[in-house]
Amino acid sequence: MTIEDFMTAAEGRPSGFDYMRLLLSVLVLAIHSVQIAYGQQFYMEVIWSHFPSDGLAMTVLPMFFALSGFLVAGSLYRCRTLFSFMGLRFIRIYPALAVEVVLSAVVLGPLVTSLAWPEYFAAEEFARYLLNATGHVSNESMYLPGVFAGNPQEGMANGQLWTVPYELYCYIGLGLLTLLGARRDRRVLLLGLLAFLTLSVVKMGLSTGWHFDPWVGTVTGRALVLAFVCGVCLHAWREVIAVRFGFVLAGAVIAVIAFSLSGLGQYVGIFAISYVTVGLGLMNAPRLGVLKRADLSYGIFLYHFIIEQLVAYLLPGLREWYWITLVSLPVTALVAHLSWVLIERPALRLRRHVFALEGWAVGAMPALAGRGALR
Repeated sequence: MTIEDFMTAAEGRPSGFDYMRLLLSVLVLAIHSVQIAYGQQFYMEVIWSHFPSDGLAMTVLPMFFALSGFLVAGSLYRCRTLFSFMGLRFIRIYPALAVEVVLSAVVLGPLVTSLAWPEYFAAEEFARYLLNATGHVSNESMYLPGVFAGNPQEGMANGQLWTVPYELYCYIGLGLLTLLGARRDRRVLLLGLLAFLTLSVVKMGLSTGWHFDPWVGTVTGRALVLAFVCGVCLHAWREVIAVRFGFVLAGAVIAVIAFSLSGLGQYVGIFAISYVTVGLGLMNAPRLGVLKRADLSYGIFLYHFIIEQLVAYLLPGLREWYWITLVSLPVTALVAHLSWVLIERPALRLRRHVFALEGWAVGAMPALAGRGALR
């Protein structure tokens, strides 16, 4: 059966994609619990430098991005123009992100900082941290002044946000490929994939002197973007790509080994793990109640890091990765549910306004729409 066959049998949305999003967000939480329990050095030396733990850990974020690429491609083909596509991406990402950043900085930060409140709010780190709400994330902007003193990862509030800019790059890049004709000719997507792969490998080669030796480090942002484009391409060729259990299993093995070999290996593993991700997502098991009521994956991603930091701060006697995971997970799930009910779901109801504005834009600028500037 092809990807399209599985999609048709599940009426366009197999439940496996929902389970995958939830599972991957929980795995990110568990991986970060090691960093928060023992610190960055231990996290890098133990998780990211021993086979197969490094290969397994390095597959998680690429799977997230490949899954996103596959699902977002479906949204792109359903949207009438790029206006509505970008509008839908905006209301899905930014409202919840902005609320999480502001709550972390304004509500929780003052309660766990070692600084006096006037000093905390006047610090340059505080102002820089608020820029995260715009998607402008840097290594320095993930810290709040004086927070979580005594924790192994002291000062860091939201270490997971480093992937947000790359997600935005994915949407912008997909928009540019669409303007170049990707919706009319899917070969444009393939050319974009090959061009970006070549650029990424060349850039890594130049920065390492063309020595792709085994390395200690996480997956790169460029690899995440590549995984996203792989997911888009899998959707674009869904009617010709076959999915078999043996292929999925082989892809998983190849990906883990490739990610463990070298810095260059991640660019080999990306293709395999993207196929695995879509293959697993096509499973259509009955949806449990939690999947029917809410999408908790984004909320878990947004809130898990600072909640884990808070657990490590308040319960230093339980500062082991498994305790932090067990205590943080239900709390994070509850906060994620509140985020869905109070922020994310209401924001998604703004879709009708996005489509209304799209209709106005097409009516006001038919020439632009005809030349593809809106499409």
